[in-house]
Formats: sequence, structure tokens, C-alpha cells
Amino acid sequence: MMQPEAASTPDIDPRHKAILAAAFDVFRLYGYRRTAMEDIAQAANMSRAALYQHYRNKDDIFRSLAQYCFDSAATAVAQVLAQDHAPAEALDAAFAAQSGEIVAALLTSPHGAELMDTKTHNSADIATAGEARLTGLYADWLTRQAQAGRITLRDMGSPGDLAATMMAALHGLKSGSPDFASYVAGQTRLARLFGRALSP
Repeated sequence: MMQPEAASTPDIDPRHKAILAAAFDVFRLYGYRRTAMEDIAQAANMSRAALYQHYRNKDDIFRSLAQYCFDSAATAVAQVLAQDHAPAEALDAAFAAQSGEIVAALLTSPHGAELMDTKTHNSADIATAGEARLTGLYADWLTRQAQAGRITLRDMGSPGDLAATMMAALHGLKSGSPDFASYVAGQTRLARLFGRALSP
């Protein structure tokens, strides 16, 4: 069973975590539109009635899954950026932590594009907040690194603007639904480019 988690995850009820993991597998196999509550219940080894005791409907499950994935990504990125790495190495590790197993699973699913289109599942607000949180983590790291003299932000704009550019570049790597190996290679190239540009 695919686990919707990164290197470290936020606290969540074990039963809910199991349901979300099962739901992720089902969404990945069948797509959002074709998935029914019965499919998720079977994957979670529970009755549909029992599933409804935890979640109201498929939208509720997807929104909870999206929130969990963004929380997990933020936790993992924060852990990486708290370590003492050279800029390019730190960004490469943070980008990898941000995507984790989730992006790998989505890019290998025939329904990946549908699932990554958060507007389809009424979770655009969760995606917006989650991406803003991640952008803030990168901005804080840039600020700390600049204050320590490890990087320079000359001609780069504010830390927040640069962090937003990083996030936009990562999003761009997903366009066209590349295979995961190509996506990872692109992440590494981006990390090296930003790392070199930030070198004092």
C-alpha cells in the first residue's frame, strides 16, 4: 500500500492515516472521478458504513489527503532546510523531500494529471495555503542564509519573490507529465542553477 507521507509526517489518527493511504492507492489506480466510497472502503478493509463514520464523502477524503500531503511535505522540507548544507545541496535535498513518494506515484499513474489538478476536487484552497507555506519555508531559509553570508541575494529580489520563483519552477517540471526520473533530474538541475546563482 502506498503511504502518503514524506520523511516525517504530522500527527494523525492511525485509522485515518490508513484510510488516506488506501484512498491514495485507489485514486491513483482509478482516478478521482471513477473512484467510489465503496472502492476506498474495500481498500481500507472496512465497510462503507464504517468509512462514513470517519469521512462524509469522497470530497472530504480527497481534501483530507491533500492537507496531509502538504503538511508532510512542509515537515520534510523544514527538516532539510534546518541542516547545514551548501546551498545547491540543501535545495536539491529540499526539493526531493517536497516531492517525496507522492510525486513519484502520481507521475507513474495514468490519472496523475487529473489528481494533480486540485481545482477538480474542490481543494484549491488547501493547495494555495500549502504552497504558500512551502514558499515561506524557502523564503525563511534564504533570509537566514543571506544573513549568515552563505548566499547573496543580489539582483534576485526579495527572499519571498525568489522562493515563489523556485516553487513556480518546480511546478513547471511537472508539465507534460514527465517520467519520475526526468522530474528528479530536473529538480537537481534547478537546485544547481539556484545554488550557483546564490553563491557569494
